[in-house]
Amino acid sequence: MQRKNSFKVVMATAALLMGGVLISTTSNKADAKSFSKAVTKIAGNGNYAIYHKVSSNGASGKFTSTKYFKHGQIQSKRYVSTKKGNFWDIYVDGRHVGWVNQNFFARNQISVAPEISLVNNSNYSFPTRDAVNYVTDSQGTAVNPSQVHVSKAYVNTATTVEYSYGKAKASANIKIYNSQDVAASKTPEAGFKSTSTWTGGSKGSSRNWNRAHGYRSETSGNTFKGNGLTLKTRLFQPRFVSLGYGQAGDQMGQVGVIPEGITVNGNDFVTSMFTSSSSQFGHLVSYNLSAIKSKTAAQNLTTMSWNSFKSYAQNIKVSPYIKLGHGQSLGSTSSSIYVMANDNNYNNGPKSEEIFQISKSDMKIKKIWTFRIASNRYIHNATFVGDNTMYALFHNGGHNSYEYWKLTRNGDEWRAEEVGATQGRFITNSPVQGFAYAGGDFFIGFNDYIFRVNESGKAKQRYHFNTRREIEGMSGNGSNLFVQFAQRAELTKGRI
Repeated sequence: MQRKNSFKVVMATAALLMGGVLISTTSNKADAKSFSKAVTKIAGNGNYAIYHKVSSNGASGKFTSTKYFKHGQIQSKRYVSTKKGNFWDIYVDGRHVGWVNQNFFARNQISVAPEISLVNNSNYSFPTRDAVNYVTDSQGTAVNPSQVHVSKAYVNTATTVEYSYGKAKASANIKIYNSQDVAASKTPEAGFKSTSTWTGGSKGSSRNWNRAHGYRSETSGNTFKGNGLTLKTRLFQPRFVSLGYGQAGDQMGQVGVIPEGITVNGNDFVTSMFTSSSSQFGHLVSYNLSAIKSKTAAQNLTTMSWNSFKSYAQNIKVSPYIKLGHGQSLGSTSSSIYVMANDNNYNNGPKSEEIFQISKSDMKIKKIWTFRIASNRYIHNATFVGDNTMYALFHNGGHNSYEYWKLTRNGDEWRAEEVGATQGRFITNSPVQGFAYAGGDFFIGFNDYIFRVNESGKAKQRYHFNTRREIEGMSGNGSNLFVQFAQRAELTKGRI
């Protein structure tokens, strides 16, 4: 006997291949298609019902709406063709949700930053696919940006770039501005006595982030004290904000597990997440801390109560899979997130560097600039303190000093001036892992050390926390300094 609003999938053909290739199936009641690994889906603008069940006649058992989940990471392993269209069985932020009509997704679309302003630099050409937020096919499934056709793959002159994939089309307007190289002019202030730290990644972890405790969730916060600065846990983050290891069939799907940088503005906390330490593309994840008050609950998105998850999902936003560079140089205002997307494997030289402005409302790139201070001043760490101001840190190893640069935007142009410098190496065997500006001072992090200097570069304080965990980004917000530690990703907060 056939039951209304239900179906039994009977395997008719199967082609189980690597990388999420389609497995064809048929049903006596509905035509179902399944995937060996999840594909990434991109939400559209409309609100649609989500259902418990689906059959050849359509979906039934409405229980919620996509309005709660449209800014999450959406994935799916199967869909069903019905008389009322295709319905996809979706996961949001790694949690199974239910069936939704395919019309919910952004189909046949290319989203790009429409305006790109490049500093005139014969030594650098902008990779035009860096401007892509997402590309989708006719079913609203994300397509790797490498597959989009571009009229020009690299540009260093004023032009219009056309993007296309299937029926989807978009364009970006490229502008050029001229800028003179700026020479360093500040005499370095006396610095700190150099010290060394461990090498080769974090040597410690939070209480449960280890094999002995099964990498399970933390249940209580920490207090770290170091030479006058006290940091307290504000938020333990999910290991993944998506399906986990090996479950995504595309590069765009997995969100985590490597954090790199942070920015906090008001109650908005944003972190960059990567699947690989060598990747320059990843996701930004935004948390509304005014709604997410618990220090520990966000770790448990897949196991918390349904009502709690629905609330959390509304207050966690995930960007598309976009260019982030090393991902440590972030900043934010009330409406925008800024990323300086540097190449951390490029030591120094004449290349330009990219700045992305990303809308907090939809987590998409809306504008791109490039800048260059000088042919021998490639920046690896920066922070933003407004829509028009960026502070950049340059480690001049040849002169045994750190330089602090202020870049100011006027329209489509970024102009640099040196504001200070400090003698010394600070830490002899570790790269910078966090850079922040707060209360008129710069904060520079290495492993679990933080060095504080004033704007001219005068040494003020060295903090050491003995966590044996790497700092993965810092951010100043008023009189507060936020510091993220690795393993597990833990946002901490201290007053300066």
